[in-house]
Amino acid sequence: MNSETIKKLYSSYISSNGISTDTRNIKESSIYFSLKGSNFNGNDFALEALSKGAIMSVVDDLSLKGKSDKFFFVEDVLSTLQTLAIHHRDNLNIPVIGITGSNGKTTTKNLIEKVLSTKYNVKATEGNLNNHIGVPLSILAINKTHQVAVIEMGASAVGEIKFLCNISKPSIGLITNISNAHIEGFKSLEGVVRGKSELFDYLLKNEGRIIINTFDKIINNFSKRIKEPISIEGDNSIINIKLIESEPDIKFQLDNGEIFTSNLFGEYNFQNILFAITIGKYFDIEESISSKAISDFQVDKNRSEKKYFNSNCVILDAYNANPTSMKNAILSFSKFKNKNKILILSDMNELGKNSKEEHIRMGSLIESLDIKDCYLVGEKMKFVHKTLNNSKWYKDVEDLKNFLNSIEINNSDILIKGSRSFKLETLEKTIKQISV
Repeated sequence: MNSETIKKLYSSYISSNGISTDTRNIKESSIYFSLKGSNFNGNDFALEALSKGAIMSVVDDLSLKGKSDKFFFVEDVLSTLQTLAIHHRDNLNIPVIGITGSNGKTTTKNLIEKVLSTKYNVKATEGNLNNHIGVPLSILAINKTHQVAVIEMGASAVGEIKFLCNISKPSIGLITNISNAHIEGFKSLEGVVRGKSELFDYLLKNEGRIIINTFDKIINNFSKRIKEPISIEGDNSIINIKLIESEPDIKFQLDNGEIFTSNLFGEYNFQNILFAITIGKYFDIEESISSKAISDFQVDKNRSEKKYFNSNCVILDAYNANPTSMKNAILSFSKFKNKNKILILSDMNELGKNSKEEHIRMGSLIESLDIKDCYLVGEKMKFVHKTLNNSKWYKDVEDLKNFLNSIEINNSDILIKGSRSFKLETLEKTIKQISV
């Protein structure tokens, strides 16, 4: 796309009410981008978007010529969206915080947004719109009133974070952690390291600031090639926070003695809290103000969400699962006190050739812990089942629901953890009904 075309489109964008990509929720006076998916073609809805209030439809189907004077024809709609986002980013004069990592990206992003919002007008990635479509949309959602942006970037292959950095152009960034999540796309752990570290590569080349998770050995090794890293703890840290306890809630103490409690749990989430307080301090927000914001923070639906049904506490973490996130959740959960413990787990996806080995390893971990019952869902969880004498296996969630409806649960902590495709959150209603 030539520069004159993008300038013309940008002029329309500036005077519009933003971008729409779905005719089911068109924004009045927005520009509709006719994106394609595996099961739809946005060009088919370009006229509908105009009838619902869009001022323009960006299309790449030549058969639409002559059907409306409000069509903006381009060679490729997605590429145009990305180029428009780059052009918009170049016209923004605000710091952009880039976040990636194998686990905890969205929670960390939400914590940082909560902290920064105590002082600034913040625009953060909505939900987990963190891919080649979501990042451009997030950038294009930034307007002249925003003072700082927090952009989450996800990837499942080498090169994707580099591509997203070239769109979002972060000025400061962090990698939450590095593990073998999405290893099927990255091919190996080395591929994951190479892919995630593309954020640091971009920041180093463009004189950005880098926040280091010193708890993660792989990431901490990067600090050796960074001139002035900011660590979340230790010698290069700009904060001094002490963890008091991490189960069932995180309790931490500031340097001045103040103690705060978050409804998050687990040491891995304490690292996410440290990221948020560090970013806050970098942007001149005192630790006590950041900590108060964190103590008020409510977790996203299905992300380590705590719910209480009669005598039972349910931890619903059904948004995603990989070996590291599942291990961290189970280990932290095992430290909960004074109640029976029940695990409900489903398959970990996208592990490629390592899938069987990782599931067997998870079974061995659980076997070493004092957990009363373990209910397993999915074909891959058969490998876990074979290592656990106290486990029961079910082919799908409906099969498990049928069993649960035949029992009662009382005085128990229940961890529900699994890959998104299994929709384990649908178990909530059943567990509520059988809780006594």
